[in-house]
Order: sequence, then structure tokens, then C-alpha cells
Amino acid sequence: MNTSTKPPTTKHVWRFALAGLLICGCGKKDEVPEGAPSGERTQEPLPEVPKDAPSGPFASFDFEAAEASWQGSWTLDGEVAGKQVAWMIDGATLVEFDGTAERKLEFSLYSPCQITYTDVDEGVTVYKSFTFVRDTLHAGLGSSGTVAGDTVIACHGGKTYVLDGAGTCLAWTERFDDWKSAPATCSVEGEGEARKFVVDGREIEFLDDASLGTLQMKNNVATKHANFAAAKAALASAAPPPPADAI
Repeated sequence: MNTSTKPPTTKHVWRFALAGLLICGCGKKDEVPEGAPSGERTQEPLPEVPKDAPSGPFASFDFEAAEASWQGSWTLDGEVAGKQVAWMIDGATLVEFDGTAERKLEFSLYSPCQITYTDVDEGVTVYKSFTFVRDTLHAGLGSSGTVAGDTVIACHGGKTYVLDGAGTCLAWTERFDDWKSAPATCSVEGEGEARKFVVDGREIEFLDDASLGTLQMKNNVATKHANFAAAKAALASAAPPPPADAI
């Protein structure tokens, strides 16, 4: 499976896109990026532990099923706040239409609650959090998570938290598709519709039995379309009319 693993380079740093999505760029090798997605590390670890390895953080998560759920055509929030784009995902290929032009990107399921898409020509990777509430996709800004078996997985505050059935909480970090963990404090509190995942004093609501999201994430609803042409048409119909002086 394509995880959009980037080869080691001598420079690595992160910067924010306009919508607050995290983007990969260039900088000093050992510079600690503020708020890096999923706790990006700056030192090379040994031994390597891939994310879906039996000893990895997400062994109970079905990456193939989640990746299949992303396939097809969508309209969803883009990198610019308040502006939607149309996506067509076919395997690891993502074509984005912003209402004016298309661009081809590389798509990857980075973790159970984050995807990446990479502009290979520009050398820029964007991380987007997501969760599926049954068949409805929520993607964009905000914390999100999922339940895999008896394990709760949440993307929050630049880290990926994993709470297992025994109550052990770990914060996982990644570098070049090698994941390492550190002890953390997180828990599930409440019952029924009042259940919440609590980490670092912040609460992430259970949206159903298998998905989590903050209010911000809950409002980031993506729409599935029959094909890319339909997604483009929906994007055009939702666009605000041009200002009077432009007509």
C-alpha cells in the first residue's frame, strides 16, 4: 500500500497552509516543527515499526477498507478556509478541481484518522484529519478518531493517541513510516451519547459507536458524487455569484 513515505533528506520542517492544514516543506534537519502532524520526529529511530505491523500502533485497523471508502468523487473543504474543492480519488491518484483548474496529487491513508495528499512537483504534502460516521465522511480541521475493535484511536494536537482495551494510553509519533510510542494520559468518560474521549484536558465527542470528532470536525461534511463531472457541477452550483462589477 502506498503510504507516501518520503525518502530521508537533510532538510525537514513544517509550515501551516491558509486553512490551518499542516504542510511539509524544507528546513534544518533537527529543527523541531511546532504542531507537526501526528508528532513528526526529528531523529531516525531503530528498529523500524510500520504503522500496520503487528507490533505497530494500528494493527487492529483495516487500512484497506478505509482506503476503499475514500475512493470516488467528492466535494469537501479545501486548504482555503470556507472554500470547497472537488476531488476524484482512484487508488493513490487524487485529482483536485478548485473551480478553475485541476491538479494531480498523490493520495495516501496516513493513519486511521489522517490522510495525506502530495504535490510531487512542488514537494509539498498536506495532512487532513477525517472520520467516517457510518457512510458519511467528515474531513478537515478539528480532532477526529475511530474505534478499531476495543481500541480507540484519535488524531489530536499533532499526535495520534491510542487507547487499548486494558486502558493503556500511548501517544504515537512517526518518521519515514516508522512509528514509536510514549506513555500518555487519555480515557473514555461517560456513557451512551454522553461518551467522550478525553486527552490533555480536551474532550472529543463520540459521533457514533465507531467514530469521534470535535464540533469543528462534525461540521466538516464531505459529499460523495456519482463521478468527477457531478462533483465539479456541484462545486459550480454552490459557488457564490461573481460581484456586480465583474459582470
